[in-house]
Amino acid sequence: RAASLLKLGIAIAVEDEIRRGSIDPDVDISVRELGSHPDDHSVLDLLDPKTILQLRNVIALMIGASDNTCTRWLLALIGVNTVQTAITSVGCAATTIETQTDGGVPVAGVTTCRDALDLLSVATDPDRYPITSHALRHSIRNSRIPLGATATDINISHKTGSLPGLAHDVAVVECDSGQVDIAFLTDDQHDTLVAGYAMGICTREVLAAWGLSTIHTISVDSE
Repeated sequence: RAASLLKLGIAIAVEDEIRRGSIDPDVDISVRELGSHPDDHSVLDLLDPKTILQLRNVIALMIGASDNTCTRWLLALIGVNTVQTAITSVGCAATTIETQTDGGVPVAGVTTCRDALDLLSVATDPDRYPITSHALRHSIRNSRIPLGATATDINISHKTGSLPGLAHDVAVVECDSGQVDIAFLTDDQHDTLVAGYAMGICTREVLAAWGLSTIHTISVDSE
């Protein structure tokens, strides 16, 4: 299951439409317009329903906070077929997205480690996807792949979260003498905190084995 990694596909699809001129990134949207779902625990709950956001803010919250309410609204805005086309167009042929989900999750589908890394590489391109790449650079931190670096030498760009029994993390770790691309996709985990910690320790061991000193990581986790 691809889980929250699919939110990257939604984000790049929306930015594709912005670039084509069919969507205005500065259009005003009230928090009330974004709606709500009983299964969502949204950062929007902190805001007055009359608060005005712009479309670029909704994209940023979907990526940076992995917000499910924003995800539902953006997916409804452009449609699942547009998202699938965007994902396929960047070479992720093994990744699929659908809206028929269980447990109140806004989006479901599958991916592979290779596709996840390719999708991440595209999404972090500031020239092609400035809103998405900015959100990734300033997203909420987690304790998975970033464990592979120290707090004194990294700028972490990623989003965080988990599903019951499932924990993913996909990252580009940039070092002073090279780059390491790492993807963890897991399922049937008895404790996702333990699984996430194991990812971080594994990453640390990989970096140490190659004698790499970390500059920063770009990491995307699932929710």
